[in-house]
Parts: sequence; structure tokens; C-alpha cells
Amino acid sequence: MKAYEIQLSTKAKKQLKKLNPQIGDNIIPEIQKLATERFPNQFKHLTKHKTADYRLRVGDYRVLYDVYDEDEVVLILVVGHRRDVYR
Repeated sequence: MKAYEIQLSTKAKKQLKKLNPQIGDNIIPEIQKLATERFPNQFKHLTKHKTADYRLRVGDYRVLYDVYDEDEVVLILVVGHRRDVYR
């Protein structure tokens, strides 16, 4: 299986920078794993959320993302605490 390219939206980049470095160190490897495994065990398909198609759970934090198979890209849209990410 070919690895997909990981791209972060401007919003996701800002949100990652604001996170506690220890939390960011947990989230970044999980995002990098999406390049080879786009639908890991902690993923969920979002049906009622308009921002993204999928979410990845990393502890109390969520990564919302879309997968573009034709372009072989995983686009990270939002990164944040579970209480804030769906607003």
C-alpha cells in the first residue's frame, strides 16, 4: 500500500502549536500514521459533522480529517480537545 501525503490546514497548524508540547508529542505520531493507515482503530466516520468526514481519537483530543483517494492526500482540518473540536 502506497503512503498518502499528510497535509495540515492553516487552522490545524495553529491548533497544534497552541497545544501543550507533551500532548502534541502524542498527537503528531498518530497523525503521521494516517499516511499508511488512513482508518486506524480509533477512527470514526462522522455523519452529522460538516467540517470533516473522519475523526481520530487520541486520548481526550480529536483530529478531524478528510481522505482524498484520487490525490492520495490526508487533509488534517481540526485538532483540539474533545469538548471544543465539534463547535
